[in-house]
Amino acid sequence: MKNIIPGLVASMGIAAIVLWGKHQISFLETVSPLLISIALGIVISHALPNGWKFRLASGLNVAKGTVLRTAIVLYGFNITFQAFADIGLYGVLSAVIMVATILCVGVWLGIRLFGLDTEQSILVAAGSAICGAAAVAAFEPIINAKPHKVLTAISTVVVFGTLSMLMLPILLELVPLTHHQYGLWAGVSIHEVAQVVVAGDAISESAAHIAVLEKMFRVVLLVPVLLIVAIWTKYRFQGSNVSTVEKRITVPWFAFLFIGVIVINSLEILPSSFIDILSSVAMYLLCVAMAALGILTHFSVIKQGGLQAFGLAAILFVLLLVLGFGLAAFG
Repeated sequence: MKNIIPGLVASMGIAAIVLWGKHQISFLETVSPLLISIALGIVISHALPNGWKFRLASGLNVAKGTVLRTAIVLYGFNITFQAFADIGLYGVLSAVIMVATILCVGVWLGIRLFGLDTEQSILVAAGSAICGAAAVAAFEPIINAKPHKVLTAISTVVVFGTLSMLMLPILLELVPLTHHQYGLWAGVSIHEVAQVVVAGDAISESAAHIAVLEKMFRVVLLVPVLLIVAIWTKYRFQGSNVSTVEKRITVPWFAFLFIGVIVINSLEILPSSFIDILSSVAMYLLCVAMAALGILTHFSVIKQGGLQAFGLAAILFVLLLVLGFGLAAFG
């Protein structure tokens, strides 16, 4: 038990500083706290002697494992099933088409065209297809990805998600879309929830409403995709010895709890003030997990596959915009 305390305290302290700083420093309000947490973790990783990093390792692994899963579960308090009625059946189908296309194309291109390993390809594709950094983090325990691969994938989400957020309001001036259609385009194409909010608000309240709902349905699709990847992992290693298979398979029980939390939130049996607290706790725990990933990462290993990962993310970025526009235009 004592072995995990130093690492947990370190990652929890970084997360607390980040969230405090966002309320005190104005320019940080527009930056994802997850990104800041990772960045601070990396700075500490490069500053600490190896002996200290070894002492922190056990707690950091708990933070990027158990704490992360708990954060994903609590993230469900941001979602209700009733809200999805506003996007309609077409909005639901659009999200499914987009997630399936980006995942399949991303994994195939990552392996075949860019020579990335399967884990890195899945992380980049999942971050682009579903919900950015949260999706990348959720897949980490399923595929046993190394911290530097997680960080590389999250970096692609930050870069291309930010580009999408900035470009879509400008592109709307050039294309004949209604605000409802624009909301669908933003929600189905942009990487992070926070980025979707910014891109929607830049146009109108109604556009932001549709964009966020569409994005949240993409978040819900995280659960079936996690299950599919877990099953695929078992199939992939069927020819291996039993110990290897058992080591690689992780049943994502937290995904079922995530859906359970959404059901509870949809029933509206908890006070809204309590829901707000739980949502804030979820963000804090996500920051704790990201800080731990940062400390466990060193730039010397990020170089492995970094350029190829960004090349893959760039192609997926273009595909997201083009396919998203097509789905919105016919919606």
